[in-house]
Amino acid sequence: MKRLLLSLPLLLTLWLPLTTRLPAMAAPEPDPRVADVVWAQLAEEDEADVLLLLPQADLSPAYALPDKTARGQWVVDALRQQAIATQQPLLAELDRMGVPYQPFWVVNAVRAHVRIRQLNRLLHFDAVQRVTPNTSFRSVRPLPAPMPQTTAETSPWGVQRVEAPWAWAQGVTGQGVVIAGQDTGYDWAHETLKRAYRGYDAAADTVSHDYNWHDAIHAIDPNNRGDNPCGLDSPEPCDDVGHGTHTMGTMVGNDLAPDAMGWPESAAHPIGVAPGARWIGCRNMERGWGMPSTYIECFQWFVAPWPVGGDPFTDGDPTKAPDIINNSWSCPASEGCKPENLQAIEPALNAADAAGILVVASAQNSGDACSTIRDPIAIYPKAFTVGATDSNDNLAFFSSRGPVQYDGETRIGPDVSAPGVNVYSSLPNNRYGFSSGTSMASPHAAGVAALLLSARPELKGHPEQIRAELMARADHRTSSQGCGDDTPTSVPNNGYGWGIVNARNVLLPNRLFTPWTIYAANNQTMP
Repeated sequence: MKRLLLSLPLLLTLWLPLTTRLPAMAAPEPDPRVADVVWAQLAEEDEADVLLLLPQADLSPAYALPDKTARGQWVVDALRQQAIATQQPLLAELDRMGVPYQPFWVVNAVRAHVRIRQLNRLLHFDAVQRVTPNTSFRSVRPLPAPMPQTTAETSPWGVQRVEAPWAWAQGVTGQGVVIAGQDTGYDWAHETLKRAYRGYDAAADTVSHDYNWHDAIHAIDPNNRGDNPCGLDSPEPCDDVGHGTHTMGTMVGNDLAPDAMGWPESAAHPIGVAPGARWIGCRNMERGWGMPSTYIECFQWFVAPWPVGGDPFTDGDPTKAPDIINNSWSCPASEGCKPENLQAIEPALNAADAAGILVVASAQNSGDACSTIRDPIAIYPKAFTVGATDSNDNLAFFSSRGPVQYDGETRIGPDVSAPGVNVYSSLPNNRYGFSSGTSMASPHAAGVAALLLSARPELKGHPEQIRAELMARADHRTSSQGCGDDTPTSVPNNGYGWGIVNARNVLLPNRLFTPWTIYAANNQTMP
């Protein structure tokens, strides 16, 4: 009986909720730091791949430093110190919970695969400023079927239009400049790319991929099926679609040895604007599908490349950073690219710019209406955005137009234009083909930038000045479309930007105009 009496309160407690209506408890408000799509994914699947964004370092002091070496080292030191100081408690908690994660320093962020209880625990850390989804999206579409292999008697029309052969005749081929690309990967052994690859020693016929190649693809994207032809974490450059190889060919491609008579114009395939430059690369997409973490990882590697299999926090070397990065990728909102899951990328681009690297970006292929430059990374102010033209200097119908609206501001876009229709370039396995898009235009602009730096190495490490030179010395074109505040005589305008990039103009010894005076005349703000 005593045992029964002792159990009675428990029975009453269990019975009370079944017979008595208690006051309703208000549901907790979702933490505003977490993107709505993350909450939605957690509610549906109870797990999500996210980026935890922490306070970003102030990189403005880098712009006062004198050269690229100083800027790069300062930026890397500042970013690493900020990440280590602020991430340590968060990483300890992730370790305690057994949550897999990937820390970054180029953006002070941590990628983690979390469940809702784990995320709620992480939100107790005040350093977590924002939680965004790390979802995949299609950044480039596969190239059309390549046309039959041909032997070009002259340089492709785009290489001629930007007057690269004129620069070659002056002895300026891009020598001394390093161009980088993040894309679907690269066929480094292609006959037009091998000799220009920084990891290849032609004299010894040996290759080292350390500091020259990085693969940010560690898993098969859920949108793709089957094995990736390059595998994962490829230890050597590989292209799983062909898009990257095509873009790199436009920048540096040439199949004649540099010590051969008549190089580079006498090559069978003189497809590159700056064949004397060297290139390095990073794979940021899995068969055309990327995600914020893969783009961030490639930017991080560019700012301070590390050897294959190395540690980005301890092995990165900013002295091996490129001078130029080409980005022939973007993603429309219709395919999942929205500000809430791409805002994490901008600090990585800004870090590259602060480190003295010119970041070139395709303007996207959402034209021909006004205000169609609306997706990352072309919308970011520090990106040098390039629209596409055809062989008659007309703006390509697909080339996205400005004005660009981002972060509460409106500005003219693109910055410049370049050939992007029926561009002939390299494809994997020593093949060649034609393709169109602003993906083909931005490599032309990157190549002209390499010619400029080859002729004027004092501009290395000063992307703001490089942008100004390329814009001011472009072949000015007007547009009658009337986007934004454009008039029929506006230069720059929201179709061509400042005009079509031109190597002869940027290399002419007689400086008849300067970027600074042109900007002042048009009431524009210097980049």
